[in-house]
Amino acid sequence: MDLYNAIKNRRSHRFYKPEPVPRAVLERIVEAALWAPSGTNQQPWDLTILTGQPRDEFVTIASQAIEALEPRLRQLFDEQRVALVSQFFKNLGGAPVVIAVTVWKDPDPFGQEAHIQSGAALMQNLLLAAEAEGLGTCWMTGIKSREKELLAYLGLPDRHLLAITPVGYSAKTPPVVPRKERPVRWLGF
Repeated sequence: MDLYNAIKNRRSHRFYKPEPVPRAVLERIVEAALWAPSGTNQQPWDLTILTGQPRDEFVTIASQAIEALEPRLRQLFDEQRVALVSQFFKNLGGAPVVIAVTVWKDPDPFGQEAHIQSGAALMQNLLLAAEAEGLGTCWMTGIKSREKELLAYLGLPDRHLLAITPVGYSAKTPPVVPRKERPVRWLGF
C-alpha cells in the first residue's frame, strides 16, 4: 500500500469482527512500529500485545476509564455519541487484539517529553502498518485514568502508559472525518 494512501485512509475503528489476527501479521506491524524515530535513539518504549484471556482481563480494567471520561464527553458530544463511546469502552469494539504502548519515565521534563514524542512516533507507525495490512485500529488515550491499574496488570509499574489500540478486522467502515483548517506557515519561500 502506498504510504500516502495509508495516511489518508487510516481511520479510528470501533467495531471489529471476532476473526483472529494471524501472529505473523502482528509481527510485521510491530516490526514496522519499532522503526520509529526516537530522541537520541533511546527507543524508550515497550509494546505489549494481548489476546485471549489476557486481553479480556486488560479490557475489563481499561473499560472502567469511561467513568472518568464521561463528563468530558458530555461537554463535547450529544447523548448519542456519548452512548456510542461508552459502548465501545465496554469491550473495545470486540477487537481480538489490544496493543499497549508504554514509554520509560524520566524525572527530567525534557527527557519525558522526548520519550512521549518517541512513543507517539512508534504509535503512528503501528497504526499505518495495521492499515497497510487491512486491519482497523483506534488510538486510545481515554484509558489514562486507569493507568496505574493497567501498568500493574502489564507488570510495568515504572512506565508511562502512552496509549492503547484495539487491533482487528473492521466490521464497519468509519466515515471520512473532514480535516479542520489550520494555518500552515511557509517562511522563506
